[in-house]
Amino acid sequence: MAHLYFLHNRLQAAPAGTPIDADQPVVEVLNSLEIGEACFLSSETRESLRSIYTVENTYLDVFPHCLIGSFAVPNKNHILFDPLCFAFYFDATHLVFLDDGTTCARVLEEIASQGVLKQPTVGHCLFEFMKMLMKNDLSFLADLEDRMEDVEESIIDRGKNANSRTMLTFRRKLLRIDTYYQQLVDMASGIAENENGLLSKEESRLFLVAERQAERLLKRSLTLKEYSLQLRELYQTQIDLQQNNTMQFFTVITTLFAPLTLLTSWFGMNFTNMPGLDWRWGYEAIIAVSVIIVVIEIIIFKRKKWL
Repeated sequence: MAHLYFLHNRLQAAPAGTPIDADQPVVEVLNSLEIGEACFLSSETRESLRSIYTVENTYLDVFPHCLIGSFAVPNKNHILFDPLCFAFYFDATHLVFLDDGTTCARVLEEIASQGVLKQPTVGHCLFEFMKMLMKNDLSFLADLEDRMEDVEESIIDRGKNANSRTMLTFRRKLLRIDTYYQQLVDMASGIAENENGLLSKEESRLFLVAERQAERLLKRSLTLKEYSLQLRELYQTQIDLQQNNTMQFFTVITTLFAPLTLLTSWFGMNFTNMPGLDWRWGYEAIIAVSVIIVVIEIIIFKRKKWL
C-alpha cells in the first residue's frame, strides 16, 4: 500500500489519493506494483528503480536532475540473513522509496511522529531517513562487543561455549556490517558533493554530518573485526596449549617408563650365564629397584614442574 507524506512545517502523512501539486514537496513509499502509477517518473527511471530495489548493495547514481540509489540494510536481529533492500528516487520536490517491505514506511512514520525535520524539504527528509537507519547502530555494535568479550572469557577459561564456528560467525557478521558502512559512507559523500546542484549548502553540510557518522560506525566495526581476529588467534593459542599439555603428559609418561623398559629388556634376555638369574631374591630386587627408579623420577619431574 502506498504511503504519501507532505512537507509543510513537518513531515505529515496524507490520505491515499490526495492530489499532489507539481511544486509541492512530497515523500512517498511505493511497492513494485504501484511504481508504474507514478506519472512524474519517466519510464526509464521506473525501470531503473525496479532493477535495483532488490540488489543487495548500497550505492548511489547521480544524474543531472535527480539521484537514484539503493539500500541494503543488514537486519540487526539476524545479520547473516538477507538484508532489507529498497531503492529511492530524489529530485528537487520528490523523494520516492520503492520498497516491498515495511522498512521505509516504518522509518518515515518515526520521522513524522518525532517531528525531527529542521526544514520541510526532501533533502532534509532524506538526511533524517539515513540518520534513522544508523540510529541504534552504536548500541548494536556495543552489544556485539559484549558478546565477543564473553566469548573471550570463555576461551581464557577454556569454556565450552567457544569454538571455531563462533569465531567464523563473528567474522562473517562484521564483514557484512563493515561492507554496509563503507557503502553508506560512499553514498553520503556522493550526495554531499552535490554535483547536480539539487541540494542547498545547508543540506550538503547535513550529508557531511551523515558521512562522518557513518565513518565513526565504520571505524568501530573495523575495530571489532580486528578484535575478532584476535579472538581467533587467542582460541588457536589455547588449542595449541592444550595440545602441548597433552604431548607433555605423554612425554613424561614415556620418560617415566623408559628406565623400566631398559631394565626389563636387560633382564629379559635370559642368557644362561647371566649373573643373578638363579638368585632367590632376584624378582623382588628388580621390583624394588623399579619402584625406587619411579619414585626418584617423580620427585625430579615435580621439581622441574613437569608434573
